Amino acid sequence: MIARKLEKFILNEDAHVSVILKDLDKSELIYTYNESIQVPSASTIKIVIMIEAINQTMKGKFSFHDLIDIRNEDRVEYSIVTELEINRFTFKDLITLMITVSDNTATNILIDLLGIENINRLARDLNLKDTLLQRRMMDFQEAKLGKENYTSPYDMAKTLELIYNKEILNGNMCRLMIDILKKQKDKGMLSRYLPSGIEIAHKTGELENLNHDIGIIFLEERDYILGVFVTEAKSNLRAKKTIGHVSKMVYEDFKNQGVKKR
Repeated sequence: MIARKLEKFILNEDAHVSVILKDLDKSELIYTYNESIQVPSASTIKIVIMIEAINQTMKGKFSFHDLIDIRNEDRVEYSIVTELEINRFTFKDLITLMITVSDNTATNILIDLLGIENINRLARDLNLKDTLLQRRMMDFQEAKLGKENYTSPYDMAKTLELIYNKEILNGNMCRLMIDILKKQKDKGMLSRYLPSGIEIAHKTGELENLNHDIGIIFLEERDYILGVFVTEAKSNLRAKKTIGHVSKMVYEDFKNQGVKKR
């Protein structure tokens, strides 16, 4: 059984590992381990920011075509927006860059436009009990004061399932979010040991010795959600490989079952 294989592997890892695996066809949790432990979210919380950004466009506060000026004081590290000599992006471009390349400048601009309180209100409305945004990305001064951003694998899996089932915002917006998540450029975790061409709508996160990846894996046999969050790892490379190995075990188990989607 896959649960036993995963448990054996996780218990041998020299890090704190949290896992959630859900069969979306049956709406059945297959395996969980520390899934509700609150951990620093890194960039996985950007999924919630994306939802609130689209929510506010639906309410007419913004349009996807709105042009947003990029000021020099907005530019932070780990950002294509910072590196490019472009001073204006559309609202939709900022959302896309925040997810696909985890752009921190785009994220911070969206946080300022949307309001931290509105993002956290959305998290509460979705009953994401472990999810809290307290600061902008790369704000190390606030981090030193203890203001960290948090989530859990359970919260992020719940969020992705709502999007997958089109139970949030509306069907068109859920399809848009899935499409954006499928364009994720970081292939070093859930995708690491999978065959090329496997579709995954996912979001990664990385801090020092911390790596997360959670997503919807689309197979011919089944669609499933897999989240693997690794903290206190010996290195980021070790954490990424841990996520990759878990993902490979789950993928092979689903392929071996050979059960077609309903």
